[in-house]
Amino acid sequence: MISARGGSKGVPGKNLRRLGDRPLLAHAIRIAQAATRVNRIVLSTEDATIAAVGREYGAETPFDRPPELAADLVPLLAVTKHGMEAMDALGYRADIVVQLSPTCPFVRPETIDRSIELVMSGDADSAVTLKRIEHEHPYRAKVLQPDATFGPFLQDIDVERFQSRQELPELFCTSGAVYTRRRQLLEDWSGHDFAFGRTPKGVVLDDIEAVNIDRLIDFLFAEFLIAHDASRSAS
Repeated sequence: MISARGGSKGVPGKNLRRLGDRPLLAHAIRIAQAATRVNRIVLSTEDATIAAVGREYGAETPFDRPPELAADLVPLLAVTKHGMEAMDALGYRADIVVQLSPTCPFVRPETIDRSIELVMSGDADSAVTLKRIEHEHPYRAKVLQPDATFGPFLQDIDVERFQSRQELPELFCTSGAVYTRRRQLLEDWSGHDFAFGRTPKGVVLDDIEAVNIDRLIDFLFAEFLIAHDASRSAS
């Protein structure tokens, strides 16, 4: 399930903006097409132009996303669950649903396959792509007061004793690229969590795979990667 709405605020028209030789959306479709474990590639959008471009590059658009699911604050989980249920109504009942973001154009097909294999094995309810937290480590987080004074956000840890980056504990955050779940998690989703289940597993991305385009500077960086490493971005 690839979610691509027409109302991007950080980078207007982001999903159709060209990155290299194709629209940003087309990179996600290409990656999914190359993943051996994916059976169908379904695009969820409320935008007719995005739907047409998606079909041009090989995605299916068997249903329209309701406009109320295209607002800024709608969680992607709600969009993914709607898509799964829409496919159910059309006679295709997926066992595993992969939520793939167009904003992460450098994810490898093998990463998607790995996430699916983890769930298929029975060892995981979900498999999620993670990236290492580097410079913006939580131990470095500060609270800024109106008078410009600041202090540590974490009060119960002596964060000042970690003088070098190498001393900080290794931590990860979700990358936003791939969320692979058993359908039961979406069926039972309460609307108040990320539907990871009891046994989530992580698939760690490298720095290039972890690129997530939310702002113009992210798009410019992705263009830089395309221009200087075309073979890697086309893998």
